Formats: sequence, structure tokens, C-alpha cells
Amino acid sequence: METRRIVLEILLEYEKEGTMLRPLLSSVLTKYAYLERRDRAFIKTLCEGVVERQMSLDYVIDQAASIKTSKMKGTIRQIIRMGAYQILYMDHVPDSAAVNEAVKLAAWKHMAALKGFVNGVLRGIIRLRDGGISYPDMETEYSCPYPVAAILREDLGDQKAELVIRSLVEHPGLCLRTNAAKITVLELAALLKKEGVEVTDMAGWESGDRTIQSTGDLPPGVLFAKNGGLNPAGSKSFNEGLYIIQDLSSQYAVWDLWKEYVNINHSKMDYINALDMCAAPGGKSLYLAELMGDKGRIDACDISEEKTEKIRENIARMGVSNIDTAIRDAAVYDGSLDERYDIIIADLPCSGLGVMGRKVDIKYRVSPEGIDSLCKLQREMADNAVRYLKPGGILLYSVCTLTDREGMRQREYLENKGLHKISERKFIQGVDPCDGFYYALMHKQ
Repeated sequence: METRRIVLEILLEYEKEGTMLRPLLSSVLTKYAYLERRDRAFIKTLCEGVVERQMSLDYVIDQAASIKTSKMKGTIRQIIRMGAYQILYMDHVPDSAAVNEAVKLAAWKHMAALKGFVNGVLRGIIRLRDGGISYPDMETEYSCPYPVAAILREDLGDQKAELVIRSLVEHPGLCLRTNAAKITVLELAALLKKEGVEVTDMAGWESGDRTIQSTGDLPPGVLFAKNGGLNPAGSKSFNEGLYIIQDLSSQYAVWDLWKEYVNINHSKMDYINALDMCAAPGGKSLYLAELMGDKGRIDACDISEEKTEKIRENIARMGVSNIDTAIRDAAVYDGSLDERYDIIIADLPCSGLGVMGRKVDIKYRVSPEGIDSLCKLQREMADNAVRYLKPGGILLYSVCTLTDREGMRQREYLENKGLHKISERKFIQGVDPCDGFYYALMHKQ
């Protein structure tokens, strides 16, 4: 009962305050750190599931209830959504438990008069499930808001857009990058197996119809952990800095950046100054630092103390010594940085459509107007990156989204600023075995 009460309180605050789910859920799980791991996992799964599946849940609830979900009291709406999610998507929860615990929640929230309503709606949902539920469209079935679906279809075409929409509820596994300064990829795989985590490298990755159509060598040290098999906080090897969680797309971009930089500047590699403009939590800086070795330093910056602290935590855990951190707003021009850097990483704020499977509430916050605002901010930051880059330097422009406005058209904008395109790549979740991601490598001649 306590776990469901906690979930209900989280969902009520999420809906009332309009806050982001991930930090809210993280703070609550920290508060209830004394709970058993399985209880904390239940809270996380149910919270994220209700938010992720909100459209499909509300559709099914509306078929079973005499009152539409939009007209229900907020508390009852969330109680019924919780029960419906357990009935429809949590096979290990008995139907009787889902119904009975929902009824108890109504009584706990002093809504005893609505216990019969809650009971009747959830039992109606069980009947609908057993008879087979038919959804009006795939957007409803996979809880993809129509504005997001329209953006995906416009930029990707119907076939790829539908693969992305289906991927929203697939819960991708985690991609790891081996800390080559401490351990080999084979040693790490063996160590993780002892910790109870099954991993595979790219050669063993079974991705069905998903493939990486490589434009070059894949980054070394990549391992994939199966969904649900890895808990970094409880992993000794993670806490010892033997690996970092970093998506394949992100690793690929940094690896490609380094290869191109070496190719262009192989005769003048004595010392490298690099800048990561929006670095938190530091994955790209850390990978570049490993590749650079002792040949230079990286300024890893972000907009707040909270964000830079996350970078510092990862620097300490991974044992890296050639990164400095600083609080800096990438959109604010600093003339002292003009033509200072050989390499700049500009992984900029974006609509996040490439990580909808991991940040389950992002899709409800996306709008064409919001994307336009982000594009303006990206260009302000990109303008500064062009100023800060030395002649002969390379800029890595990247966003974890799928829209052409934030990807290809921003690359065209950078070309109009005098940079030359070396390469670009778009990864598409549901097509490639990684998050959605776009990057372009740009050379300042």
C-alpha cells in the first residue's frame, strides 16, 4: 500500500505543478531510500508507465467509465490510471490487487463515496482487455501526441515515423562506454557478468531489423546492457569508474570528431584546447579527454552549479585529470574566448525527440512554437561557438532530437557563417540501436 501511496502523491504533484517527472521522481526515491530495491523499482515503473502511456490509458478508461477522464477529479483520475496501467501492462500484478489497492487509495484520500466507481471502472477495463482492445490509431495506442507525430512524419516520412512512434514504449537498454584507462572491454564484460549483468558488444548485438550503417569505424569499448539488467547506483564497477553510461550515438559523434581532428591536424598535435559548451553530465567531455590523453585540456561548462557539480562527480569517478569545469551560459558571448579553441562541442538544448523512450514526459511538452524558440537559442549559442573556434578547428554540433529544423537546417546556418561541413549523421530510434541523435562536424578554415 505504501508504494502506491507514494506513486499517487508523485503523479498528483506532477499533474498539478507541471514539473518534469525525472527530477521529481529522483528526489522522492532519494527520500525513500530505505525502501527495498523491488519497492523502489515498482514506484519508478508505475510512475513512468502511467505518464508514458497516458493517452492509451485515458482512451481505455473512457471506454469503461461513464465519465470521461478529462472530467474526473484529479485524484480519482490518477488512481484509475494507476490501476489501469497495472491491469494492462504489469503482468506480475494480479488484477485483484490492482483493483483492491486502487479502491483503498480512494478511501485513503477521503473519497470513500467513489470506491464503487473506481471498482466498476477497473473491472470494466479487465473485461475490455480480455475481449481485445482496438485503438483508433497508432498515436493513441503508443501514446504519441498528435503534434509530435505530425513533426515526425514531416521530417522522417511515414515509415520511419511509425517506427519511432512504436519505439516510445520499448524501454531501450543502456549503452556503456568502457574506461580504457582502467580496464579493457573484455575485462569489463566479465566483471559485469559476475555482478549479474548480461552485456554484449556490437558484434553480438541482436537488433532485428535495426542496423548501424557505418560511415566509419565504430567507437571502441562499447557494451550494451539488456533492459532492466543494470543498476548503475548498485554497481561496484560503475562506482569505481570502470565505465560510464553513454549512448552509442553520443560515443559515435565524439569518436568521429577525434578521427577527423587527427586527420586534419596530425602534424600539429602538441597541445589542444577544447570547449564543451553545454557539458553536463560530462559524457562527451570525458570521452574526448580520454582520446586526447595528455595533449591538452577541456573546459567543460554549463549554466548552473547543479549541472557543473554533476560533471565534477563524473570526472572524479572516472579518474580524469585534463578537464576544468566552469559555470557559463553558452548563449552569452564572452569576447575573451574568441578563437581560443581547437575543438568545440556544442551539444545544445533541443526538443529531445530522440530520447522520448527514456524521458517519458518530453513528448507532452513539444510544440512547433517551442521548437522555433529552441532554434533561436541554438543559433545564439552556435554564433558564439563560431567565434570561439580557432581557424583550422573543428566544431561538433549535436542535438538529441530528430527535427530537420534543429539538425540539418542548423548545419546549413553554420555553413552560412563560414564553416565547412566535414560530415553529418542522424540516428533514429526504432531504426538504429540507439537514441535519436543528430550531429554535424564543421571545419573552420
